[in-house]
Amino acid sequence: MGTSSSYGGPKNALEPDWLDDDASVGKAQDDGNGGDVEGTDSIDGNGEDADRPVNNDPVVPALAAIPPQPLGGARGNFTRFTNSGSTKALSGAVSSYTASAGGSRGIVRRMPNSVRTSSSIASLASSFVRDGPVEALRQFNLESLAGRPAIEVFDVLVDELCPEGGTIDEAVARDAFIDAIVIFSEQDIGNFDELTPDQLNEFLAVIMTGCIVSKVINEIGTNSLHGSANNNLYHEAETTLRDYTSGAVRDGLSRSFDSARNMSSARMSELISGIFTDALDILQATLEAEA
Repeated sequence: MGTSSSYGGPKNALEPDWLDDDASVGKAQDDGNGGDVEGTDSIDGNGEDADRPVNNDPVVPALAAIPPQPLGGARGNFTRFTNSGSTKALSGAVSSYTASAGGSRGIVRRMPNSVRTSSSIASLASSFVRDGPVEALRQFNLESLAGRPAIEVFDVLVDELCPEGGTIDEAVARDAFIDAIVIFSEQDIGNFDELTPDQLNEFLAVIMTGCIVSKVINEIGTNSLHGSANNNLYHEAETTLRDYTSGAVRDGLSRSFDSARNMSSARMSELISGIFTDALDILQATLEAEA
């Protein structure tokens, strides 16, 4: 468990062929009261509502395809950090990795399951505030668990949203979710229906932070512990990335996410993707300032 177990990573910043299958976003329509209309359909050429089924699954905003770039520079800098502890090397690793993906948005585009999982938890938090704990869990067919311990509910949700044995991207999201459960299990948070909106928002922030750190470490940290690399510095890199990222994620959620607002799934995914992107931008800028 945790982000320190690297998987080997791709040689280039490639994305799977199936990624674009889910990478389209519909436009959310305002309901006139500050909220978005759930499941708004598009309009056909005659100005009539298109009669088509609405897909309410969270979707990841589509971005232009970016040619894959080698990750050797990022991994070389990360290895230098684990050998020397140089903040400049860590900053160079993150900067090179970001450039290889075509920027922070390119990294987020390669994290579709992290976006989906985080969007689902954001929708859970939003429904919890607007409709109550039973209705919040009904979207996952788990309404009978509303009175159960919150950790028990989260344990069921992780398998619902991030099943075991999926792709590397799915493993990143699952790893972050499980880490969040471990952190919250050390607190006395009671039953799910006793949670506060702030606790759910914090749970979301921990998951999003874990997704970013796990993604970056697993991509640029490959093989960095071979040779003379320092295992303590490897974990120090994790801690540094987590510290810088968590503040950026929390600031983004505080600024952009209103759990009382009703949003379509597409709009929620767009918002969460934006927070991921901003957090990665801030992480890179912070490391450059510290270097």
